[in-house]
Amino acid sequence: MTFLRALTHGRFRLPWVTLILAGICVGLFALFGGTPKFLVYDRPAILNGAWWRLVTGHLVHLDMQHLATNVGALLALGILYETSDFGGPARLAFGVAIFSGFVISAALFFGAPGTAYYCGFSAILNALYVATTLGMWRETGNRLWIAAFALGIAKIGWEAAIGPIFSSSLAWPPHIGAHVAGGVAGCLLAGWHALHDGPKFRAIPSGKQPQTKAIATSLNSHAY
Repeated sequence: MTFLRALTHGRFRLPWVTLILAGICVGLFALFGGTPKFLVYDRPAILNGAWWRLVTGHLVHLDMQHLATNVGALLALGILYETSDFGGPARLAFGVAIFSGFVISAALFFGAPGTAYYCGFSAILNALYVATTLGMWRETGNRLWIAAFALGIAKIGWEAAIGPIFSSSLAWPPHIGAHVAGGVAGCLLAGWHALHDGPKFRAIPSGKQPQTKAIATSLNSHAY
């Protein structure tokens, strides 16, 4: 809590959007188990009118490992993003969840016709990760956040060239196109934040404390 208060200039806010998103993912798994057939992204079903799958496909998971990994990352990144000055509940709900979800679903539907099935929150997490690391860099000026951003991009590149890093035991391989789309959506969000909010940090002379400006799967048929 002290760490979060320091990052948010002492104004910690309850991350209710993060908690709601995590609760929806956990609740759907508790009710319907892994890979519920009527909720996953199913291209043939979508073509027959089941458009809700473009949304629900992001919220359901393959198994407990898939759920725990994604919900854990959502809580860590979501709380940081939602309680920081550059983020907030509205940007998390409408920017990250809705906008990036739309971008990823459009990329799957129009750009990956060979993908029949998909599920999981991981592609949206890529958008959240990019928006958070770039936002924290703008907020603090600390180059470690740029390094974290670069590591996230490198992870996507590694998965595209070699294979999954953390999830090789899952039934469906990661969908690299969806993850790339998530990363692009995160960059667009970070760019919009920069244009809307203006610069957040300035060069600090040596020996002085930094200050911030307070400005109010490849194309496989199954993937996650």
